Amino acid sequence: MKYVCITCDQEFDDIPAGAVQLTPGEHRVNTYRFADGTIHSIRKIHPMVAEGIHKRWHKKSPRPDCVFCNPPAKPEPPVVEQTQEVVEVLTALPQPKIEEVKPASESEIEVVPATTMAAAFHRIFKS
Repeated sequence: MKYVCITCDQEFDDIPAGAVQLTPGEHRVNTYRFADGTIHSIRKIHPMVAEGIHKRWHKKSPRPDCVFCNPPAKPEPPVVEQTQEVVEVLTALPQPKIEEVKPASESEIEVVPATTMAAAFHRIFKS
């Protein structure tokens, strides 16, 4: 869960362990005193709510500071080329032995009744 201070706009991944809550109970914004003596009014960041606000407020007129209007560029994944050495190593690996499994016949499969009534019928009509 991510948190943001509404007074200084500082973002936190989690509330620090030494923080003392100054506001009683749970509210939309809670005030904490951190171990270093600073006081922050912290609220939770809900990413889907922010996207909903984006869609309502400025979808038609994009803003330059909006993360949803101007998403950061994703880095290109590095291109990995296969070399002849890799192919040689893969072909040199031992191949697993595949054993054939023959299916059991219907006479070998034991039927186990799931209910009391099924067990009673199974005993009556057992051949």
